[in-house]
Amino acid sequence: MPQRRPHPAAGGRLGPEGRDRSDATRRRTPDGGEAHRRGERILRDGSRERARPRPEPAVRRPASSTSSTSARTSAPRPKPVVRRPPPRTPITAIRVPLGSSSRRLHVVLVIMAMGLSLCAGRLLQLQGFDSARYTADSIDALTRTLPLLPSRGEITDRNGTVLAATQPAVAVTADPTLVGAKAPEVAGILAPYLQMTPEQLVPLLTTPNTHFVYLKKQVPALTYTQLAADLSKAGIYGIFREADPVRTYPNGSVGSSVVGFVGADGKGLGGLELSMNKELSGKVGQETYESAPNGSKIPLGDSEVTPAQNGLNLRLSIDSELQWMVQERLAKQVVRTKSDYGTAIVMNVKTGEVLAMANAPTYDSSNPSASPTEARGNTAVSAPYEPGSVEKVLTAAALIDSGTATPDTRVSVPYRLKSGPLSIKDAFTHESDPLRLRLRGIIAQSSNIGTAMLARQMDRKQLHDYYVRFGLGKPTGVQLPGESAGIIPPADMSDIQRDQAAFGQAISVTAVQEAAAISGIVNGGVYNPPTVISQATDSAGNTVDLDKREPRRIISAKSSAQVRDLMQAVMDSENGQNNLKLDAYTSGGKTGTAQRADPELHRYKGYVTSFVGFAPLDDPEILTYVVMNNPRGKFDTGTSTANPVWRDVMKYVLPRYSVVPDARETKPKRTTW
Repeated sequence: MPQRRPHPAAGGRLGPEGRDRSDATRRRTPDGGEAHRRGERILRDGSRERARPRPEPAVRRPASSTSSTSARTSAPRPKPVVRRPPPRTPITAIRVPLGSSSRRLHVVLVIMAMGLSLCAGRLLQLQGFDSARYTADSIDALTRTLPLLPSRGEITDRNGTVLAATQPAVAVTADPTLVGAKAPEVAGILAPYLQMTPEQLVPLLTTPNTHFVYLKKQVPALTYTQLAADLSKAGIYGIFREADPVRTYPNGSVGSSVVGFVGADGKGLGGLELSMNKELSGKVGQETYESAPNGSKIPLGDSEVTPAQNGLNLRLSIDSELQWMVQERLAKQVVRTKSDYGTAIVMNVKTGEVLAMANAPTYDSSNPSASPTEARGNTAVSAPYEPGSVEKVLTAAALIDSGTATPDTRVSVPYRLKSGPLSIKDAFTHESDPLRLRLRGIIAQSSNIGTAMLARQMDRKQLHDYYVRFGLGKPTGVQLPGESAGIIPPADMSDIQRDQAAFGQAISVTAVQEAAAISGIVNGGVYNPPTVISQATDSAGNTVDLDKREPRRIISAKSSAQVRDLMQAVMDSENGQNNLKLDAYTSGGKTGTAQRADPELHRYKGYVTSFVGFAPLDDPEILTYVVMNNPRGKFDTGTSTANPVWRDVMKYVLPRYSVVPDARETKPKRTTW
């Protein structure tokens, strides 16, 4: 049977024995892959040769068709040798031998035991050793304490007219974490009640990183009640309130320099609101309660309340109607005389109560910022000045009470008096030289020379001590802030100081000091410390004793009567009859004109004019003291500037306090000799 010829695709040729020669060859030769790695190639006969680089293909040139056909027929074209890249060496994985399973188990158990030990230790610390502290911390975290603000005390005048009161109001606050997501809606509800725009409220309601922000202060309590109702209907939670009462002054500027005013925080900044702030404020209470994390009160939780103690109510000695009249009259005179400022004090001689204390210009307690800073003080207690001839009343009282002189003591008054390197002169023209005056005439004509001559007969220390006894050189203790002590010469004063102090120069006083001193001198010699507070009561109406100062005697009753005699002589003088005296009442008085110490120029410039007077003459009840600082133009004496105010005030206050008119014909006593 003939053998089948293999298909050319079989990849080999048969040998004579009918076997595939290539198989035999492969069996006889080493592996082809190994030969390739060594860079060799295996020929058909099984031999090997080093592989040569493959030559570049030659450019075939055209040849005749006969020759090329013949070449292709006679010699077959060799196949190109294809070089294959050597195979990559396979990567062998590194195997790590596993440890003992029992050892691994032990390590895991030890780690777990350590973790459990730490947890157990911490648990023991929390529940055993520090349990009390952590319990207290947790209670504190859930406990809120809110202040309970007391109601500030009222201030009324002597007749019960309210001068300062407190109206309930609140400060509206918000928690941005609770309302921030609904800020536009919340702002729309709040805006009309708080009188703010939504554009102003939204940034406040969305303030980051806080649970508290103020929206508006001093919102009336009724307004907040209506606001809270609208928020509740809208289902909005996160708007809260704090007590923030509003201080009101129904009478505006009446008595403002005495009453004072408070700041935005409710604390006094002027007048009695400042000096009596502690008594008016009361004591803050507090409420402590358990709260939920959102701040709301737990209904059945523990709570404790310490009630607030409301402030004291003050009833002043000030008569608001009289105060208004004095303020108006004084203000007109300040404008008329072009003075820097004016001060007027009306006192009850027998008690020391201040019935009116006016300053012009002044301010409105409801809106103090609308007035300049210098108008928001109280010049009656805080602005010392050289009193001028009014001081002669105090010098005369010292002369009489010490026995140095009497109203009829005779003095030859020269035209000039040498005082150290200076000379003292009188403001009036002497009719003769020397001028023969009694002490009564020296006071009536206001002789500087005569007063200085008599003062030289007193020991310096004795004169100093009388000034101190009259309340000069130290605060009077009136319940008002910023009181000045004034300045008096020392006990070892020089001759020049003694001469000048005797007639009201080289000495400084406040209006309240001078008014209180003269009141004591004419009140039988009994000094009543000035006061603006008649009574203080607590919220239950019980009277509370304040620091009450007792009256004291400063001169004898006889000396007091003799000083009144001197002051009557002023009213009986020609100037007194024409310009000073009252028509329906007997009275005594004294004018004052002093050189004004200019605080900016540090020298004398201008004048301080004044007038002090009382009525009735024999049993004084009311004293009024008026001071005008730096009047200009033709107004340069106490007669032309201060006395017109004094007369108008006395005409009003004496009938108001039921003082019986006692005008009578009297024969003036002798003033000359």
